Amino acid sequence: FCTLHSCCDVAFCYSSVLHLCFICIDRCIAIPDPLAYPTKFTMSVSGICVSVSWILPRMYSGAVFYTGANDDGLEELVSALNCVGGCQIVVSQGWVLIDFLLFFIPTLVMIIIYSKIFLIAKQQAIKIETTSITKSEWPRERKAAKTLGVMVIAFIISWLPYTIDILIDAFMGFLTPAYIYEICCQGAYYNSVMNPLIYALFYPWFRKAIKLILSGDVLKASSSTISLFSE
Repeated sequence: FCTLHSCCDVAFCYSSVLHLCFICIDRCIAIPDPLAYPTKFTMSVSGICVSVSWILPRMYSGAVFYTGANDDGLEELVSALNCVGGCQIVVSQGWVLIDFLLFFIPTLVMIIIYSKIFLIAKQQAIKIETTSITKSEWPRERKAAKTLGVMVIAFIISWLPYTIDILIDAFMGFLTPAYIYEICCQGAYYNSVMNPLIYALFYPWFRKAIKLILSGDVLKASSSTISLFSE
């Protein structure tokens, strides 16, 4: 059960990270040319992105934890840490470097993409009077850029302490106090909690969708004709 728990733990976290990366890419396509966006980011493309976000993390975490590759050479430490009801993830120096890259690379991608979006949004703000973007479309895309910026900042703040902690811990003999590790770990978890809240704060259509789901109205046949967007 501990192996299954650790596998799901890592898979869900990296799935969240990949979702954020694909949202950045989605906004990078939408904001420069919102009129052509529906033809570029189709339902099939969205489905592929969602599938990759779930399948790849599960394949990675399953390969690492079910083979025991994460704690090769650390068997004595694992035995010393194990206690009834406990399930602490121990990662060797080699795999912790891979984990660091799995944080650093998506972070770098999101920062680069958001910087590009920011520059494009700034240029569009200057040329807004001469573009074909309608008054209703531009504020929506500008809000999307702002929301993305908040999500990227929240992601970095949430994940950076945990990533630094496990990187240092692996090379310092796992001397970090348990409560420090738990604080950093919970901070990374809460990033996945904050993302829906950020969307709910910025997007009325998202709040309406959540209300439909929680109220059970989404199960009614008439829900397929409900418009989430105000005219």
